Amino acid sequence: MKMLIAYDGTINAKNALRYGLGRLKAEGGSAVVLHLFHSALFVDYGAGPNAESMARAESARRLAEARRIVDEAGGVPWVRFEEKDGEPGEELLGYAGEVRFDVILAPAKYASVSDTAPCPVITFPGTILVPVDSTGYGADAIGRILAEARATGSRAVLLGVLPVHMYAASESAELKKVESETRAYLKEIGKALKKEGVETVEAMRPGYPDEEILRAMDEFRVSMVVIPTAEDSPSEVAKASSMIREEEGKAGRRILLGQQ
Repeated sequence: MKMLIAYDGTINAKNALRYGLGRLKAEGGSAVVLHLFHSALFVDYGAGPNAESMARAESARRLAEARRIVDEAGGVPWVRFEEKDGEPGEELLGYAGEVRFDVILAPAKYASVSDTAPCPVITFPGTILVPVDSTGYGADAIGRILAEARATGSRAVLLGVLPVHMYAASESAELKKVESETRAYLKEIGKALKKEGVETVEAMRPGYPDEEILRAMDEFRVSMVVIPTAEDSPSEVAKASSMIREEEGKAGRRILLGQQ
C-alpha cells in the first residue's frame, strides 16, 4: 500500500500518522508524509511583520515532532517527508494528483478533498460503515471493528442489509426470520461498541446489499467501510463487498477493508 499522510501538527494529524505507520508495519508498503503550512493566511495579514516567521518556526517544530513519531515507531523504513506551502486542501490535492497513491490519511478538516481526490480518503476522526446481515460477526471481527474505530477516533454506522430480492412473496416467514436475526446482530454489535465508548448509529435497509452500502456511504459521509468477513463466505455483505471492488470506481473515493 502506498499512502499519502497529510500532516499539520494537530492531534488528528498525529493520529493519522500513527495509524498509517501501524498499517505499514502490519501490511508493508510506503508513505509520504506531506507537511502542510497554510501560508495563504499571511496574505494581507494584520498581526504584525513577525507573525509568519513565528508561525513557520512553530511549523518546523511540528515537522520535527512528526519525524520523532516515525523514528519512535521503528520498523517503517519507507517513509519520506515533503513540505508544501499554500492552502492545505489545494496542496494536498495537487500532490495527490502528481503521484499515484492507494489512500490518503488526513485530519477531518480536510474531509472535503474526498470529493475530488484521485484515491480513497480516510479522515481522523471519521465515520466507519459496518454492513451487517443475518450471518453476523464473531468476537474477533467485532474486535477488529472496535480497533479501527479507536485508531481513527471514528463513530460507527451499523447498516443492517435485508436482501428482500432473494425471497418470493410466499417466503415472507423466512424473510421475517432473516430480518429478526439481522436486527439481533445489529443490537449485539452496537452494544459491544457502545460499551467501549464508540459512538454508534444503527440503520436497517431492505434492498440489494451493494446498492444499500453505496447509498449509506453518501448519506453518512463515510470515510471507511469495514467488512470483517471473508469474501468467499456465504455472507451477503461479503458478496456485496466483492461486487463493489470488482466494479472500478463504483465506490467513489471511499475505502473498503475486508477480512485479513
